[in-house]
Amino acid sequence: MKPGLLEEVLSLPPRERLELLDAVWETLSPDDLPVTEEERALLDARMTDLAARPENQSPWPEVKARLSQRRR
Repeated sequence: MKPGLLEEVLSLPPRERLELLDAVWETLSPDDLPVTEEERALLDARMTDLAARPENQSPWPEVKARLSQRRR
C-alpha cells in the first residue's frame, strides 16, 4: 500500500470514507473476492432456501432490529 494512504483515508470524515469504500468495492469483480468451497456451499444452500421459501425470509431492517434488541 502506498505510504501514508491509510492515514489520509482515516483523516476523512466517516461519510467520505463510506463513499470511498463504495467506490473501491464497485471496482472489484467476483473473481477478486476469495470464497472457500465451504462458504460457497453455504451461500448456495441459502440461495436455494430463498428461492424455495421467499415468505420465510426477513428484510434487513427487521433483522437489524432483532439483533439490536439482543444486545440490550
